[in-house]
Amino acid sequence: MNLLIPTHLPANSIASATESGRRFDLRSSKGGAAFTVSYFGEIMAEHGLIVGDEVPALVVARAVDTGEEVVLFDGGRHGYDAMFVDEYDSGNLDERRADTLFDLGGCTEFAVEVEVFDNIDWDEEEDELRDEEGVLRLITGEEISSERLRADGYDALGITITTPDGTRIDIVAEELA
Repeated sequence: MNLLIPTHLPANSIASATESGRRFDLRSSKGGAAFTVSYFGEIMAEHGLIVGDEVPALVVARAVDTGEEVVLFDGGRHGYDAMFVDEYDSGNLDERRADTLFDLGGCTEFAVEVEVFDNIDWDEEEDELRDEEGVLRLITGEEISSERLRADGYDALGITITTPDGTRIDIVAEELA
């Protein structure tokens, strides 16, 4: 199983293989596991999930011990569709601010787990994504490597937070391909 860490997650995340992908337990640069989570988007009332409406969702974690910010999910930039299919106005994406603090019954500090699902056969798909010069390019025109394609080109993503008392809740579940 390929355990490449998506380029938007910190290299010190704890990676493990799952049945259909990769899971990352978020850590700060000092090893801290407590984070606050803020977002741009809406909470889907019936599921409690953060989603985008006209503009894709943005979810950011801030380490309690160091203050470091980590973009957990950017619906306009992360995953297969955002990389190769969906086009967004970069000005709209840049204007988003993840400034709504996620609050679960008064609790605002959580352990954070990100899981990406890899159901794309890159050995078959990679050549189809190359341009006439044989270069891998994002829909934005940015050139990327095969390694980044495999790290960031996942087709689904889930984010789960856990409170200090062990309550787990899914806050993002996105199909991205």
